Amino acid sequence: MAAPTFNVFVGSETGLLKGINTVKEYWTNLNTVATPEKSNEIRSLTWVGEHESEICVGLRNKRIATVKLIDNSFSEFTQFEQGNGDLRTAFYDRSATVLALESGVVNVWKDGELIQDINTGSNLTCMVREPAQPDTFSTGGREADLKLWDLNKPEQPVFLAKNVKNDWLNLRVPIWITGIGFLGDRKIVTCTGYHQVRVYDPQSQRRPVLDMSWEEYPITAMSLYRDNQVVVGNTHGSMALLDIRTGKLVHNFKGFAGSIRSIQCHGSQPVVASCGLDRFFRVHDINSRELIHKKYLKSRLNCMLMTGMRWQDLDSESAVEQISTEQNIGTVEQTPEGKATEDNEDEIWNQMEIVKTKTIKRKDVIADKDSVKGKKLKMKKK
Repeated sequence: MAAPTFNVFVGSETGLLKGINTVKEYWTNLNTVATPEKSNEIRSLTWVGEHESEICVGLRNKRIATVKLIDNSFSEFTQFEQGNGDLRTAFYDRSATVLALESGVVNVWKDGELIQDINTGSNLTCMVREPAQPDTFSTGGREADLKLWDLNKPEQPVFLAKNVKNDWLNLRVPIWITGIGFLGDRKIVTCTGYHQVRVYDPQSQRRPVLDMSWEEYPITAMSLYRDNQVVVGNTHGSMALLDIRTGKLVHNFKGFAGSIRSIQCHGSQPVVASCGLDRFFRVHDINSRELIHKKYLKSRLNCMLMTGMRWQDLDSESAVEQISTEQNIGTVEQTPEGKATEDNEDEIWNQMEIVKTKTIKRKDVIADKDSVKGKKLKMKKK
């Protein structure tokens, strides 16, 4: 069996799933979109099972599909109508499908029927499943503090976090969780829209054991690196490596030009990948901060998923074959009306006529000024 061609998958706001080969440094769209709409935005990319052979793709309009990495083929999308609000996260749990909606409702479907309806609180922004225990997941959102749930006992949360103490003005600190990660020792790391990074220990206390701030902009993406460091990114286009043992900044990464939406560290290599609204996919070396890869993917990027394989294990033969056979790399079908979509807007710019400008020398400008002054003097004399 041939090895997979791509090792990174990125979802865009227009509904395109992009496969990236970081070794051969090329990418392609794995699907086509006839009419790009906000409802088709890819918001969730999660693995199906433990073998990283299939990906669960969740769209904003609560449609779910799977992608087989052997041939990069999509299954038919399944529409889930139950529940209010757009989709935030979706994943497969054995034979069940779990959907988290913005309204705070987590629905569990099996064989086309709704078997569980869990209310986690309103304004849900993220839901993450614990890798060590697939039946356990955590939720958080705007004014919805961190909660730990068990699918076998959905009546009450297993753990409910408590807000930090009031600030120095004795005012309540607002809550806005934007990212969640699980550490190896059962601790939980969160990032917030109020530029905070917090570490919780559910076995000891409800309040965070570490509460630190980073810059002054909302943190929109986070990924754990080892068990004591975390990479975070914000809406201002900044990304940094933080030490969650000491609560201090390790170093910053450079080269960004827009809001960062997704960050993921490799499981065995010291690299971190990121993407965002500036439409670039980047890979940095975590230790040296060097920018290793940078690709323009033409769409506003929303989420990302990286395989755990070593990049040297990518099948070079299948990659070369893929490059030679693909004729529409990086393009999208046009709409029925013939209007260009967001992904082929570069072609429009390339077809535009170049307007040439003439460089004016400084001595010519001085001569023009002198001639104007001479004309004014003549008019005054008259």
